Amino acid sequence: MSRSQRNDYEGVTDGMNIKILQFKVAYGNVDVNINKVKTLFEKEDLIGTDIVVLPEMWTTGYDLGNVDRLACRSLEPAKAVISELAVKYNVNIVAGSVANAIDDTGDIYNTAFVIDRNGELVCQYSKIHLVPMLDEPEYLAGGTDKVETFELEGETFGLVICYDLRFPELFRDLTMKGATAIFVVAEWPLARKHHWETLLKARAIENQGYIIASNTYGETADQTFAGRSMIIGPFGDVEGEADDRSETVVTGTTDGSEIDRIRKEVPIFDSRRREMYHFL
Repeated sequence: MSRSQRNDYEGVTDGMNIKILQFKVAYGNVDVNINKVKTLFEKEDLIGTDIVVLPEMWTTGYDLGNVDRLACRSLEPAKAVISELAVKYNVNIVAGSVANAIDDTGDIYNTAFVIDRNGELVCQYSKIHLVPMLDEPEYLAGGTDKVETFELEGETFGLVICYDLRFPELFRDLTMKGATAIFVVAEWPLARKHHWETLLKARAIENQGYIIASNTYGETADQTFAGRSMIIGPFGDVEGEADDRSETVVTGTTDGSEIDRIRKEVPIFDSRRREMYHFL
């Protein structure tokens, strides 16, 4: 049986030091949001940090009525800003997601991306599950590429966006491709905060890996967002979390030996019977 089938995780000695930046996104104001992110990087001590994480739609918020005017064009200017910050502060950045217009089609996507310490793009993913409750399908196109893992400094990760959290098969797919930590970037509403907290823990427990979840908080237009950014370990323990009403930084560290321990203690990947499942 191959590694992709059994997911025989080899472990990582050092792990990765993570910081999630939870902040209130200014509704429909790209310049204010870009300056906010720059200020947060300036204020925070990032020495020894491996990865900084931003939330979903951080350049615009859910100002979808003006998304044609506000969207990035092929990720710019957001990608240039994030690349500069990555090099300046010597960190990898999971850069949340942005409204992203593609010039050759005219479609606008909700696109997440990752920049490494050298300022290079290493991952780009456009949200495949659009949120009916926030009217995304009326304004945005759904991604057409399958979700894939990416690597940073020898570790394998996954990246999904907000509503994707409700689709466990997506997380299992990334895990079976080798992801030991999956980033969830979101603007998750306060009205469904309980779902946010419960589903994040479930995705960690059922895949025995880290879930690193970034959310925004506060009222914007007709929505109030839940905050509660958090880092959850492979046994479902919350290792760092924010409240639902303040700008803050959540810190934590991934630990390959902990994943090894949990997967030996409760060997779900050895117990799986793929031949009995129709969908995965």
